[in-house]
Amino acid sequence: AAAAGPARLVRCGQKDELYRAGLRSGAGTALRGLAGARPWLEWRREVELLSDVAYFVLTTLSGYQTLGEEYVNIIQVDPSKKKVPSFLRRALFISLHTVVPYCLEKALLHLEHELQMEAEESRTPENPLTLGFPSRTFIRSWIRKQVGELTEQQKKTASQVVYVLKQSIPLLHRLHLAVFYIQGTFYHLSKRITGISYV
Repeated sequence: AAAAGPARLVRCGQKDELYRAGLRSGAGTALRGLAGARPWLEWRREVELLSDVAYFVLTTLSGYQTLGEEYVNIIQVDPSKKKVPSFLRRALFISLHTVVPYCLEKALLHLEHELQMEAEESRTPENPLTLGFPSRTFIRSWIRKQVGELTEQQKKTASQVVYVLKQSIPLLHRLHLAVFYIQGTFYHLSKRITGISYV
């Protein structure tokens, strides 16, 4: 079997993205219809994550082709190019492709928010809005605790690091896409890390 060319990989990625977008939209519409607009706005990102995870669990993790792979007639292979990726490799790909970006995005968002709140509190210690902000998640409370223990200089450095990371992640994706168009092997960064390619 021959390695899948870049044109097929692009069409596969586009087709999968189309079906994933439809699934996310349907799940969001269902939540909005059942719970109302406010819960949908609060949990929209989590619903999108669950939809993406469900799509890949029902296809890739279960050992089936995704709809995009089926559309262009390609099959996932491990680095040996002779067998399908192991269950563990497929699970790692799904985590890197869906869960890790979500967690990174949320962690950076919470960290940035806490650093901004700390800066505002140091300027206006009497501000009840910043002092009374509720903590909804374990991650948010943990980040708040860690930020509270930092010195002013460390907080400034952390703010700069958050800014650089937020700017560099999209840049990394664009750079990876450029490498794909040169080499034509790995369309997604998660597939490059796990060594999953196509024939």
